[in-house]
This record gives sequence, C-alpha cells and structure tokens, in this order.
Amino acid sequence: MSLNKDINMRPVSHLILTSLLIILAEVSTCLAGPKAGIASNIAILLLLILQFTFIKDPSSDFTRLFQVMTLIPLYRIITLSIPVELITYEGYLIAVTISLLAGSLILITVLGISLEEVGMLLRDPILQIVCIIAGPFIGYLEWMLLMPSGLEPPIPASLILMLAAFTDELIFRGIIQQSVERAMKNPLFAILLTSTLYATFFVSYASGLWLILLVFLTSIFFGYVVSKSGSIAGVLISHALLNIFYLVICPIWM
Repeated sequence: MSLNKDINMRPVSHLILTSLLIILAEVSTCLAGPKAGIASNIAILLLLILQFTFIKDPSSDFTRLFQVMTLIPLYRIITLSIPVELITYEGYLIAVTISLLAGSLILITVLGISLEEVGMLLRDPILQIVCIIAGPFIGYLEWMLLMPSGLEPPIPASLILMLAAFTDELIFRGIIQQSVERAMKNPLFAILLTSTLYATFFVSYASGLWLILLVFLTSIFFGYVVSKSGSIAGVLISHALLNIFYLVICPIWM
C-alpha cells in the first residue's frame, strides 16, 4: 500500500507512532490493570497535544487529525476511570456515553467541523439498508461467542445501547476515520487504522480471539460503508441493532 507522494511523511510517522502507543497502552491495561492504562493514556493525550501544538505541518488536515485523535485516549481514560463494580452496567454505560458524547460535541464545535464532514446525512440508501440488515446478524454472532447476561428492563436498556452506538460511531467512523482519510488521502489506510484502534479496546474485555476478530471485521465493514457513502447513518442504526440483539433480545428470548 503506497501513500500519496504529496503527503508530508513526518506527520504520517507521528500518526503511526501514536497508534502504536495506543495499542501498547491497551496491552499495559491487560497486563498491569486499569491504573497503568489510565497513566499510559494520559501520557498519549499529552503527546497528542504537543503534536498539534508544536509540529509545523503545511496541511491543516493533519493538525485537525491530531486534535481529534485526542478522543481516543480520552475515551479510554473515561472507561477505565468509572468503577463499573460500584454501579450497574446500565449506569456505567450512561456515565461513559454521556461523558464521551459531550466531549465529542464540544470538540466538533470548537474545531468548526460540520455535520456533513462527520457523515450526519443520508447518502447511498441501498448500501445503508444492507448495513442495517447486517446489524442483527452480527449481534447474534457476538451473543453466540460470549453468551452474556441480558440487560433488563428491555426498553430502557435498548435506549441506552442506541445512545452508546451513536457515540461510538460518531467518534470512530464519523470523526476519526474521516479525519484520517482526509489527511492521508487513502481510504484503505483510514479504515484499517481506525478498525485496528477500535478492536484494540476489546482486548481487555474479550474472552477470546474470535470476538476480537469479529469486532475488527465488523469495524472494517462499517468503515467501508462510511468511506464509500460519506454517511454514518447506516452504521449508527446497524451498531444500535447489533448492541440490542447482543445484550437484550438474544439473552432474554433465545
């Protein structure tokens, strides 16, 4: 895979290095626990701030990319800091989702990112429908792999899971993937990088390699849909249905 010759290789190397550090931070979380993960992600957050503050890059797309990449360590710091053992899983999801969504919307507003730039519009409806149909099937596969306990009551749990799906897709496919694609001028690189970073977050929670692989492949599929259409509408609904089938419908009724 070759990168566009017009791209300054220095910020590209910084992007790859930062991505590797994010992966290593997740490894440290698995091996040494949440405190090590929080410390590692705080260091990455500071590194990203230094990158977009002091690196003089001729492309404003790279400056924005490093700015939006701060959402990744912030995402992990928040998820690791909230003590899930002290509250219900539903309460944990609400706290994490509201915090991340607020941070994302503030960043979008401060950077002047338009709704169209993050894919908040409808394009290529056939592709969106195919993506939506795939959601329940992927959710069923995840349920078969993990057999989790169902969330109850179903209606409030479904609403929480829909909001969580919206937040995840807004951050990873709407903001980060499209920012990487805009800076790198390479859709495949953007899809693979975003999918790798997203799947990395499941290493701490996954009970086996198959689930991580399923998350990675699903992320690639969602990334393709967004890159091809420029819209996150289909993946928002598909991810919501995936979550609902995985944690509500399949555990309770199957």
